[in-house]
Amino acid sequence: MLTTLFIATSLDGYIAGPDDDLSWQFTDNDYGFDEFFRTVDTLIMGRGTYDVVRGMGRWPYSGKRTLVVTRSEKLDITTPDTAYFNGSLVDLEKMLKEQGVKRSWLVGGGELVKGYLEGKLVEEVVVSVHPLLLGKGVPLFPGGFPQTSLDLIDAEAFDSGLVQLRYKVKS
Repeated sequence: MLTTLFIATSLDGYIAGPDDDLSWQFTDNDYGFDEFFRTVDTLIMGRGTYDVVRGMGRWPYSGKRTLVVTRSEKLDITTPDTAYFNGSLVDLEKMLKEQGVKRSWLVGGGELVKGYLEGKLVEEVVVSVHPLLLGKGVPLFPGGFPQTSLDLIDAEAFDSGLVQLRYKVKS
C-alpha cells in the first residue's frame, strides 16, 4: 500500500491562510490532482481538516471512502462514504492493508501529518508550491517530528509559477 501526502502550500510554507482560507489553491488548473485522485482508494484526514472541508459546501470527495482520524470516542459524520477512526495510526495502516487498499491520500491536517511522519507511515510526498506569500496561516509542517529524508522523484514547473515536487520518503 502506498500512502501519499498530496498537499498545496504557499511559497512561505502555509497550507491555509488566516481563518483556514483555501481560496488561493489550484484556482487556474488542477496540476495533476484529478489524475492523482483517480488512483486513490481511501482518504485519511484529521478532524480539523474534515470540519473545514465539510463547511465549504458540497462535499468534494463523494464516491471515495474517507476516514476521519479523531481522538474522540464518537464523531458526527454528515458526509457520504465517510467514517471515523480513533485508534493508533499503525493500526489504521494495518487495517487499510488488510482491506486491500492500494493507495491512500493523507489529506491533512498538521497533527495527523506529524503523526504519520513520526510513525514513518508516509511513503510519498507531493507538494504543490503556489507562487504566493500569505504571511500567516496554517503551517505546512508543524514542528516536533523527527528529521525525515526525502529523495526527489520529479519536479515540474508550470507557466503559472506553480512548482510541483514529488518525493519518496527514505526508510
